[in-house]
Amino acid sequence: MASPPGAPVTETHLAPRSDEPFEVAVRRLRMLLDVNVALSAVADLDHLLGTIIRTTTSVLQCEAASILLHEPYENVLRFAAATGDEKGALKEVRVPLYGSLAGTIYTENRALLAVDLKRDERHFSNAAEATGFQPRVLLGVPMRIDGVPIGVLEALNPRDAFDAVDAEMLLIVSAQAAVAIRNARQRDALDAARTRLAALDRVKSDFMAVASHELRTPLAALRGFGEILHEEVRPDLVGHAEEVVRSSKRMEAIVETLEEMSQLEHPQRAEPHGRNGNTVTLSDVLARADSGMDRPIDFSLPPAPLLIRGERDRLRLAFSHLLANAVQFTPPEAAIRVEAEVHGDEVHVSIRDEGRGLDPQDLERIFEAFVQTDDPLTRRTEGLGMGLTVARSIVLRHRGRLWATSPGLGQGSTFHVRLPLAA
Repeated sequence: MASPPGAPVTETHLAPRSDEPFEVAVRRLRMLLDVNVALSAVADLDHLLGTIIRTTTSVLQCEAASILLHEPYENVLRFAAATGDEKGALKEVRVPLYGSLAGTIYTENRALLAVDLKRDERHFSNAAEATGFQPRVLLGVPMRIDGVPIGVLEALNPRDAFDAVDAEMLLIVSAQAAVAIRNARQRDALDAARTRLAALDRVKSDFMAVASHELRTPLAALRGFGEILHEEVRPDLVGHAEEVVRSSKRMEAIVETLEEMSQLEHPQRAEPHGRNGNTVTLSDVLARADSGMDRPIDFSLPPAPLLIRGERDRLRLAFSHLLANAVQFTPPEAAIRVEAEVHGDEVHVSIRDEGRGLDPQDLERIFEAFVQTDDPLTRRTEGLGMGLTVARSIVLRHRGRLWATSPGLGQGSTFHVRLPLAA
């Protein structure tokens, strides 16, 4: 590599390597392959940087090596790792992009060989002062991602002399190292994002638990006084009292949903509802679930009572959400049918509507928390997007199953619930 016009006299060309024995060339290629495997296996960034440094000194047979990475905010190069810098003294050193050897390699995106650093004005002596290491000869190459430099890899003080083959090998190592550093950074960023999301998730679930607990008492008082007012007020105010009671019931349903979601977020807090609960009849549960609906629903149940072991209020909440979902997405003139059949030791309840139906890709997605198939900015339906999630959570904790089927958009939907019958 010839020196550019006007370059300092210490920067020189890279001489070709002549008469290299075949065994040496094979050993060199095997070493580069080992480098690639080693860098791919290291995940921790600090460990990775140390591996790159040791690899460089071994491959190029030199005394030391260093990695400088670009800091975009300060627009300088920062020492990320260097031979003999166990105490991290170099990490406080900032190398300017202009007027330094490393800066020249980075800004001009080319390899550079300087054979007498004492005479080169671009040699940044602050690094030598921080570590006590005295570099004499420097071979540096840019570390590139898709041709764009992200830093500089330097080899210092060779055993004999750096040549063109050394430069090619250093470029190969730097390319592998750049990819490995990018991957490690992405892994670190992903881990940090996951940690942050986990913390936010805990805050969300703790909020739901606290909110549901704190709202129960005032809502009970609101509903109780609303019912009293409904009996005591003048006839012209009865409608207002009824609205207070209806609104309090709706808020109580939201509190129940939040409470169930909190248990869903922390399964260790909740025992399976259907293991030691009381025995309830399916007809009673469905009747209580239907009492809050504002339109008729067709029920077809076996004449004999179907006994289920579980918590009546929880099961009522699950079916309330399923019925409310059917009512919400079904035109007023269309029918909603609820049928129950016994299959062995289970009861199969199906809730069929003639609403807008579901796309096949949404049949499972609708059970995820806060998911709604409507555009959130243009949707016409109300709700928090937690009803179906809560319904499935309750059914699962009663050792049952809940799933949806639909012929397609515009063709209605059917929600299926399977629950074990009490022995």
